[in-house]
Amino acid sequence: MKSRIWSAVLILLFITACSGTFQVGLEHTPPGPTSVMPSVTPILPLPSSAPTLIPPSPTFQIVATTVPTPMNIVLALGTTAAVEQGTIQPGQVMTYILSAQQSQPLILLLYSPNNDVTLGVFEPNGAKLLDPANQWTRWEYLLPRTEMYTIQVIGGAMTENYTLTAKVAQVVNFAAGTTAITLTGSTINGYVFSYGLYCLAGQTMTASLNVSSNTAYIDIFGLASGTILGAAAKASTWTGVLQETQEVVIEVVPNNGQVLNYSLQVSIH
Repeated sequence: MKSRIWSAVLILLFITACSGTFQVGLEHTPPGPTSVMPSVTPILPLPSSAPTLIPPSPTFQIVATTVPTPMNIVLALGTTAAVEQGTIQPGQVMTYILSAQQSQPLILLLYSPNNDVTLGVFEPNGAKLLDPANQWTRWEYLLPRTEMYTIQVIGGAMTENYTLTAKVAQVVNFAAGTTAITLTGSTINGYVFSYGLYCLAGQTMTASLNVSSNTAYIDIFGLASGTILGAAAKASTWTGVLQETQEVVIEVVPNNGQVLNYSLQVSIH
C-alpha cells in the first residue's frame, strides 16, 4: 500500500514539476519579431552620361581699323593754291592739315563725279568752322587765327575719285596814304593766284591785268556776297562800286593752266 502511495506521490510530483516548467515558459513575454537588419543596397554611382560638350569661348580678334594718316597741304613757294587728289570709300574720312595765318581768306573747292564727296573744317581745339553736316563742296572763309586747320574730305555713296583745291589768298595792304598798288606774280604750276583785300561798302574798285585775256583773266568775289566778277566773263579789267563791307578776293586765272608772269594793278577809293 505504502508503495502505491509513494508511487502516486512521485507521479504527482512529476506532473507538477512538468506543469510548472511549462507555466514558467508561458510567463515570459513572447519575444517580438526578430529584428532583421534591412538589407543594404549598395549605392552605386549613376552611370555617367555622355560628357556635356561646352563650346569654347569665342575668341575675340581685335581688327585694327586703318585710319588714314592726316596729310599736310603745302603751298609751293610763290603760289597761293594747292591741289590734292585721291580715291575715297563710301563714308570714309580723309584728313588734311593746312597752316594759314589770321585774316587770310581760305577758299576750298571739292570735286567728285557724283558731287557727293563733301567738306568739313575744324580748328585745332575741335571747334567747327564748317560743319560736315552741311555737306558743302565749296567754302570761303576769313580765318580767325594763325594755326593749323583740319580739312576733312568725306566720302559719299560709292567709291570715287576726288580733287580738292585749297587756296589761301595773299593779304594785300595799301601803303599809308595810298589807294593803289601794283601786284606782280607768276602762275606757278598753272595755279590760280589769289589776293585778299578788306574793302568798305561804297568804295570804287578798279582791277587791271596786264596780259591778254586769251592768256589769263581775273575773277572777283566777296566772302560775304559771293560773285562780283564771274570767271565766265574772262575779263582782264573791271571797275565797280562795292556793295558790302567785306573781304574781297581778286584772282588771276591762267588759261589752260599756263605758267606766265603778270602784273595786276588795283585801286580802291
